[in-house]
Amino acid sequence: MTENRMTTAIDTSLVATAAGALSVLCAATAFSGVFADGRWLFPAAFTVVAVAAVGVLGRRVRWPLALTVLAQLVGLLVVLTALFGDRAVLGVLPGPAAIGELGDLLARAGELVRTGVPPVPAEPALQTLVCLGLGLVAVVADVIVVTYRSPAVTGLVLLCVFAIPASLADDMLPWWTFAAGAFGYALLLASGGQHRKWRRHEDRSQVAHTLFGRTTAAVAGTAGVIALLTGAAFTGVGTEGRLPGAVPEQFGGTDGIGLQPFTSLRGQLNRDRVVELFRVRGLRADSYLRAMTLRKFDPQRGWELEGLTQGVDAGVNLPLPEGTTIDRGTPERLEIQPTGYRDPWLPVFGIPVAVSGMGPNWRYDPAAGIVFTQTNQESRPYVQRAIIADPTPDELRGANGPMPIAPAYLNTAGIPPQVAELARQLTANAPTEFDKAVALNRYFTDPANGFRYDLRTAPATGGDALSDFLFRGKRGFCEQYASSMAVLLRAVGIPSRVAIGFTPGYRDGDERVITTEDAHAWVEAYFPGWGWQTFDPTPLDDGRTALPEFLNSELHPAQPLAPLPGQAVPSAPPTDGSAQGADRPDGADVGGTTGSPSEAGAANPWPISIGVLVLGLALLATPAVVREVRRRRRLHAVAEGSEGAAGLAWQEVLDEFQDRGTRPADTDTARRVATGLIDRHGLDESGAKAMRALVVAVEREWYAPPGQQPDAGLPDALHSVLTSLRRATPLDWRSRLFPRSVLQLRQANP
Repeated sequence: MTENRMTTAIDTSLVATAAGALSVLCAATAFSGVFADGRWLFPAAFTVVAVAAVGVLGRRVRWPLALTVLAQLVGLLVVLTALFGDRAVLGVLPGPAAIGELGDLLARAGELVRTGVPPVPAEPALQTLVCLGLGLVAVVADVIVVTYRSPAVTGLVLLCVFAIPASLADDMLPWWTFAAGAFGYALLLASGGQHRKWRRHEDRSQVAHTLFGRTTAAVAGTAGVIALLTGAAFTGVGTEGRLPGAVPEQFGGTDGIGLQPFTSLRGQLNRDRVVELFRVRGLRADSYLRAMTLRKFDPQRGWELEGLTQGVDAGVNLPLPEGTTIDRGTPERLEIQPTGYRDPWLPVFGIPVAVSGMGPNWRYDPAAGIVFTQTNQESRPYVQRAIIADPTPDELRGANGPMPIAPAYLNTAGIPPQVAELARQLTANAPTEFDKAVALNRYFTDPANGFRYDLRTAPATGGDALSDFLFRGKRGFCEQYASSMAVLLRAVGIPSRVAIGFTPGYRDGDERVITTEDAHAWVEAYFPGWGWQTFDPTPLDDGRTALPEFLNSELHPAQPLAPLPGQAVPSAPPTDGSAQGADRPDGADVGGTTGSPSEAGAANPWPISIGVLVLGLALLATPAVVREVRRRRRLHAVAEGSEGAAGLAWQEVLDEFQDRGTRPADTDTARRVATGLIDRHGLDESGAKAMRALVVAVEREWYAPPGQQPDAGLPDALHSVLTSLRRATPLDWRSRLFPRSVLQLRQANP
């Protein structure tokens, strides 16, 4: 009998360890504001739990602090190797090759951090970086909370965890991340604030009361309100959008820098809300707004910026782009107001003639067609004088002669043979370089070829992403289309590069409004004399494209309709280009489009947020669910007259009283316990009578010879006791959600 009612104590260091790990995970929810998907959640949770488990092991075997911390760091390395490494010894042990692989992943992650605009996909490199950071934070938190018993100090470390995603995201972090952080910190304070009163092993009910009592709830609620109000007040926390990324203080001569700007482009298109970036006045001829161009193709890494030089001062009249001798076209004077854009790359239209108003220290590289700065500056309104070239198809067909451009624009290294063969087949009947370029552009935009626009690319089937897209997937967004066409152009001897920037946006009165939805990538092909000309293989049908007339007329030639008798010959139907200047209705949903998916599509972060919220609610409900399952199992056994039914009934009664804060002493007999419970909780006459009958049944089961039949009135007696108790002392919501009988390390009786 005494064994059945024995109180089991909890090692308070385990409570502190669990609270520290949980607080780190709650703070880590802030990263949901910078990731577009939830692939990072499990690796992060596994890493933090593993670090905490190693800490528990070290303290169990009484290792010194330094050795315990070293073991945690080694455990962290093993976890990272197992999760993200392909060259581990025996699959989990970090050898030299695995450590080198992790180093490459971290270097890749650093590059993605520089170039990405949140939310970004949770790629393995970024997952590695986040898990490493959270693992180190978990080690520090474990030492502070458990060893030094100063949980309040851990708040500074957790604040650093919040600061990282806040500094990367230009939007306020999701509100529930503040609430989760407040809850984790309040629980951490509750677990550690009683250490001067708690012994090494403490009664479970006392621990449960401290962790989930009114004081903890008040602290968590207050902290949550303060966190939410603070987050709402400082919505500007975080850097502004970067396309494509930060620039180092100095470029390494003509070697330039290598970036992965498509991460930033994908981040712009996957945003959960539209952000206005520019307002433009004076744009008459539709044209793309170019931020940068990429000339290097790497079959493993895609297109990269390379060869950017110091160029010339952008504050004076600008030379023609390298290799351009013909400057005929539509002159434009454009007033550009950056409203939500800040970046070292200054977007320009067409052929820039002069740029002013943007401040000092801006440079222009005529070879790349890029205006950039190497200093950190605020965005300012600027004025650009530009020429929007307007060559005819015949003029481009006749463009011949030397090509005074860098040979790198013709580099075909790394192009798979099957891709080169495809390019030759598609252009076999094209007599000129221009006709070849048009044929390649048409291959992607002709619906008969099966390509379709989607921000989610088709699953990879091999190691060659380019071949996967061209021959199997045929699904992607502007990155895949521009990258693929540029490669095909080089395969047939046409210089090409990928441009990144924005489509011309929509009209708002006499202004053009350009938003994050207009982020785009296209192709520029070189023609002697005329220079770099725009091609766009992305199959959009939402009117956002701005095809040059020479390309639009070739892809969509006017088809005269046969007149009916008595009717005049109708004019040619409008081409795709005629829709480019269409006004967007005031108040229209800028994210809504018709037809096939468009550049305006965006990934929805709500499923991830709702999933995390549901998981949190499920964890909160776990103690109550366990209690209910245990209750139903006991009641069923009692009703069936199973062996030990009286003992199970008695345990259920004790748990009901424990849920109400009453725990009998170990030395009390069943009769004394029953009398005390009746008096303390004020059971009515029927309940008291049933309690005495239950005690008789329990004593008969415990002390009578084996083989006795269970008391037939046991189910009714148990029901009467529980009913009377619930009438006399109903449970509050906190006791129902966190039953004291469940919140303990182990049960003596099921």
